Amino acid sequence: MNAINTRNPQDMIDAECEHIADNRRRHGVSGADYLALALSGGGIRSASFGLGVMQALVSAGALNRLDYLSTVSGGGYIGSSLTWFLHNGLPDGRPAGTDTSNFPFGQPQTGARIAKSVDSANRNAVLDFIRQRGNYLVPTKLLGLPSLTAFALRASLVSLLAYFLLTAIVMVVLIRLQLFEPINLTGVPLPEKLAAVVGQNSFLFAAFVVVALFAVVSVVYSLVTRVGSGSYSGRTFSQGAQGIMLQLVIWLSVFGVLPFVAGWLKDLRLGIETAGLSTVLGTILGYAQHRRERKDPDASSVMGMLAAFLLIYGLVFGAYVFAQMIAGPGNGYGIAAVAGAALLIGLVVNTNYLGLHRGYRDRLMEAFLPNLDSVREDRWGRATQADRALLQEMCQAPNERPYHLIGANVVLIDSPTSKYRGRGGDGFLFSPLYCGSYATGWILTSRYMTKSGGGGMKLSTAMSISGASFNPNAGNSGQGLTRNRLVSTAFSLLNIRLGYWSANPDREHSRWFQPNFIYPGLKGGVFGGAFREDHGAVELTDGGHFDNTALYELIRRKLQLIILSDGGADPQFRFDDLGNAIERARVDFGVKIRFDDEEYPLKNLIPGSAQGQNLLIARYGLAENAFALASIEYPDGTSGTLVYIKLTLIAGLPEDIYSYKAANKEFPHEPTADQFFDEVQFEAYRELGYQLAWGMLEKIRTFKTAEKTTPTRKRATALLPSA
Repeated sequence: MNAINTRNPQDMIDAECEHIADNRRRHGVSGADYLALALSGGGIRSASFGLGVMQALVSAGALNRLDYLSTVSGGGYIGSSLTWFLHNGLPDGRPAGTDTSNFPFGQPQTGARIAKSVDSANRNAVLDFIRQRGNYLVPTKLLGLPSLTAFALRASLVSLLAYFLLTAIVMVVLIRLQLFEPINLTGVPLPEKLAAVVGQNSFLFAAFVVVALFAVVSVVYSLVTRVGSGSYSGRTFSQGAQGIMLQLVIWLSVFGVLPFVAGWLKDLRLGIETAGLSTVLGTILGYAQHRRERKDPDASSVMGMLAAFLLIYGLVFGAYVFAQMIAGPGNGYGIAAVAGAALLIGLVVNTNYLGLHRGYRDRLMEAFLPNLDSVREDRWGRATQADRALLQEMCQAPNERPYHLIGANVVLIDSPTSKYRGRGGDGFLFSPLYCGSYATGWILTSRYMTKSGGGGMKLSTAMSISGASFNPNAGNSGQGLTRNRLVSTAFSLLNIRLGYWSANPDREHSRWFQPNFIYPGLKGGVFGGAFREDHGAVELTDGGHFDNTALYELIRRKLQLIILSDGGADPQFRFDDLGNAIERARVDFGVKIRFDDEEYPLKNLIPGSAQGQNLLIARYGLAENAFALASIEYPDGTSGTLVYIKLTLIAGLPEDIYSYKAANKEFPHEPTADQFFDEVQFEAYRELGYQLAWGMLEKIRTFKTAEKTTPTRKRATALLPSA
């Protein structure tokens, strides 16, 4: 009997091995060596590339040799699709599998559309269906770009309304308490001009008092250094206290200047509309900065922080002006109505369902987890079966293998543990048996989220959480503009988030709740402090926010052979995602990953590394190879091999790939923000994945007959059938 909760990852791994043991026996797989395929993040680009890689593995009879399928973000689109059809069967009624005869994604040798006949009816129906839905976010005329825009606007407008009303009620209380009115400083020993400024209202006076206290503490601390550094606890306390003082001065000043700004705008005959303009301008600048950063990770974040400030201040100022309008005597009913509306919207609205996550989930499952009727008829339809299909039902007989690991991230920016706080989170796993992370512990999937009203975690929900690429307080590998607290607060106010609030797997802290704008909206997104592993609710986001390669969980399991399909955007070939995964494998597991094969090093994947005078090499700067080999050294003395396939162009590819490159200079690293693939774009990446993986398999085949080989190459040959 598997434990309901565990903090020992080995318990989870042992349960997985027991789960897939029968399947291994049925396929004649013996020994302790486990093999895996990892599909990286990268949106629809990674999904289409990964599909081609899987087709090549099927062609070589290698996919059915794999024990694990580990996916993250975009790789999870196509990985979850495979898991779905292995569970659901093929459109023609036959069971699905990982052989050439029953692989869900069509004839892997060519990827071609086959005319329907008695012998081949629906043989390529799934492939045809998916490749026509690379623009999954706008699948029909009714659900087109206007619908997508309206959906995003609805989420933001309701959120802004909720926080506007809540802020307005706070402002009404402050106005009724006369905190914005001038105060009498007669008898206070202050210069006349200074007293005139700080006496304008209680907030400015309080800011002045805090500044004075800050100065006094600084002077006293400096004098103490004459006799020593003071006590350790005293030094720590004073530093922390002065940090709080600085934050207080900023917030008190923001509130204190509201009357001045209001008076100045009144002189210009402007009013609350300026607050709206500030909010809109901040939103536009923030979006522009986000697009800029997606294309250039080194772009300055100054504009993004300015945009966030304008948005936040616009909301606060608008609430102040509105509060002045309703805070007068005799308007108790109006104030009560505003307070009631604020509490109603703030507490009743389920932000998991109002936000972008739910629509994103629906569009993804319609494209990648469709009903079989939709596939047979090759038309868009509601994915009613996937909408309720539980994750615990996946990877069951006869298709326990490959066992699917879906990577996500749990946001822990407020964690008391410095490692989680610095990284911004911890790797969170969804699988048919267990869900959780090292930070929160793991819980049986059959027991997870069963109190949420939906009966448990769905495959579609896990897939969409794993692909929740844009979210406040999170960024790729824990980095980026959205890790900035000011920027994250702005996006939280706008409810621009793809993440999902979920119960904490830790039984001690877990409890059911409906996330709303007040909790964890205020404590989490706006004020901070809720993103901890010991809270009852945790926010889950894109697995790429922790590890965009999907290697992490496979390294935890000490696998002997891992094939990594890296479809992430890396136009400058910095290998950022790979470097992040290698660093975390070393720090967390004591595992060393070295690309030490002389013939297949990382540098030969870089454009321009190909040798020769070929015209294509000169025109496109082709790479020498499309894969690299690495040795994996585990701390217990065992070892493994990593076969790393990356988006790059080499010689010998089909002409249509070079043609697409000529028309699209950024290919094969077009921006991840482009989630609107047409057939040509989808096919370019799918065929590239197929060709690169097939070339890799052909090279590995030669390792079997080579007179001399390395342990790294020898382990790679386990991927191919013995005969």
